[in-house]
Amino acid sequence: MSVNSEELERVKVLVVDDHTLFSEGTVSLLRVESRILAVGIAKNGIECMSFINKTRVDVVLLDINLPDICGVDIIDKIKMVQPEVKILMLTGQDPKGYVTKSISKGANGFLLKSCSVEEMIEAILRVYDGGVYFSQNMAPYIQSAIVGDEIRTEKIIEPEKIYGTSLTAKEIEIIELIAKGLRNREITTALGIKNRTVDFHVSNIMKKLGVKSRLEVALTYMKSKDASGIIS
Repeated sequence: MSVNSEELERVKVLVVDDHTLFSEGTVSLLRVESRILAVGIAKNGIECMSFINKTRVDVVLLDINLPDICGVDIIDKIKMVQPEVKILMLTGQDPKGYVTKSISKGANGFLLKSCSVEEMIEAILRVYDGGVYFSQNMAPYIQSAIVGDEIRTEKIIEPEKIYGTSLTAKEIEIIELIAKGLRNREITTALGIKNRTVDFHVSNIMKKLGVKSRLEVALTYMKSKDASGIIS
């Protein structure tokens, strides 16, 4: 069966969740968005990896609590097969304790299962375009992750590393825009510079901060602002 060009351009989404009502309902709701194509459902880690090994996927909606494995522990397995895939973690409960670990493994955002279909669509499109996304109702959990014990890892830097000589003024400016959720092409427009220049700066920023994702860049920046007294 041939695949038309329009289908090839759509964002291919895999839903990984063992609750049939939620997963099938999600696939059905995503049909309202012409830019997204739900390509499959996996009910556990084994089915997820089987699908990932056979089919190219752009975004994975990954439940934290799977029957055979913690969703967080399968992130690196997915990334080994498809390094460019974006991963949105799904949770129906308090995600505290999972945020930092998920980010360090390469997750691109978090969604509460209580989110609206509009928010889910926004999150999928944003991470697909290189951005990060946290569910609108996750503020209390993110604050906990930023200022609490959960995020005390050797990757988190001191405030002076953000505001000192380690980063250039342009890199700090770009970090601030990343923390606001802007994608590279939006940063290009905001700063009036070329896209490849933004890509170069973002790559350098991640190397300097010792992080693997834009989400970690954003959280590191927010942590540094809080520690330096900029955020009350």
